[in-house]
Amino acid sequence: MKKKVRIGILGCADVAKRHSIKAFQSLDNAKVVSISSRDYSKARKWASDFGIAAEASYDALLKNKNIDAVYIPLPISLHKKWVLKAARAGKHIICEKSLAESIKSAKEMVKACRSKGLVLYENFMCDFHPQHEKVLSLIKRGGIGQPFVFRSFYGFPPFDKDNIRYNKKLGASALYDAGCYIVFMARKIFGKEPVSVVCNLSIDKKTGVDIKGSMMLEFPGGQTALGAFSYDSAYQNNYSLWGGKAIINVERAYSISPETKPVIKLSRFENYKDIVHGIEAPVADQFKLIFRDFCDTILHKRGRGKKIDRIYSQLIAQAKVLEALCLASKGNRKVRLEEIK
Repeated sequence: MKKKVRIGILGCADVAKRHSIKAFQSLDNAKVVSISSRDYSKARKWASDFGIAAEASYDALLKNKNIDAVYIPLPISLHKKWVLKAARAGKHIICEKSLAESIKSAKEMVKACRSKGLVLYENFMCDFHPQHEKVLSLIKRGGIGQPFVFRSFYGFPPFDKDNIRYNKKLGASALYDAGCYIVFMARKIFGKEPVSVVCNLSIDKKTGVDIKGSMMLEFPGGQTALGAFSYDSAYQNNYSLWGGKAIINVERAYSISPETKPVIKLSRFENYKDIVHGIEAPVADQFKLIFRDFCDTILHKRGRGKKIDRIYSQLIAQAKVLEALCLASKGNRKVRLEEIK
C-alpha cells in the first residue's frame, strides 16, 4: 500500500471548504485525518461533511500523533503563531499565502522549520499550473524574443462589509492577498529577484486596510514588472509578457478552476496585421498539484535537504519584496531590495 501523509486542517476557512480538503482527499499520497476550529461545533459539522474527525482545538490537533502535516488557512496575522507551534510539534506545514506579514516573521518561521528539517510550503497553487510552464518554455525557445515588461492585474469587486479582508487586526491587505500573486509570478517568469520597487497603496479610512494599489518592480537587465490589485474594482485575473518579437497574454492567471481550459495567446504584428496564435495548455487542478508535491517532498526524505533549502529561500525572497513594497508606499519613494534585511 502506498504510504500517505496524514493531514490535519487547522481552521475552518472558506478556501479549505471549497478547494483544499477535497483536493487532499483526492490524492493517493495524502489522508485527511481531522480538522480543528475555534468553534468546536463548527469543526464537528465540517468533520461530518467530509468524513473526517474533529479536534477540540488547534492545540489538540497539533498534539495528535496520528498527524504528520498541517494545512493552515488562517488569516495572515495568525500564521506566525501557528506555524511556530506546528514546527515545535514536529509537523510539516503548508500555509496559505501570504505566509508572513514581515520579512522578520518569515525568517522566524523558516528558522523554526529548518532546525527540525521540516517541510514548509506557501500555498501559491498557481506555481504548479501547467499553463505557466508553457509560457516559460516559449520564452526559453526564444518565441517572444527578449522579455521586457511583465504586466498583471488581479482584483475583485467589493466583498460583504463583515468579510475578514477588511479586518486590519487579522492582517487584511489587498497587497498581501492579491498583489502577492503578481509579485510571485513576476519573480517566476523572470527567474530572478527585483532590485528595487515602487508602490502606491490606497488605504480605506474606515478600516485602515489597503483595498487596492499598484506597483512597479525593477529587475536586473532592464526588465520591469507592472501590476495592480484591488478589492474595489471589476474582476481581473491575468498577466501579459511583452517581448522583442511577440506578446503573451494569459487570461486566467492565478485563480483558475479545474474545469477551465487555459487561454494563452501569442500575438505578433506582421505586415501591418495582428497575428494571434493560441497556445494549448491542459486543464488542471492546481490545488491537487501543489498538495501532491508537498506530500511527495515529505515522503521522499533522501535528498530532500536541497529542495527544502531552495523553498525556504523562495519564501524569504517573496516576503522581502512585499515588505519593500509596503515601505515604498509608506515613504512615497523607490526602495531598493538591499535595504530590507
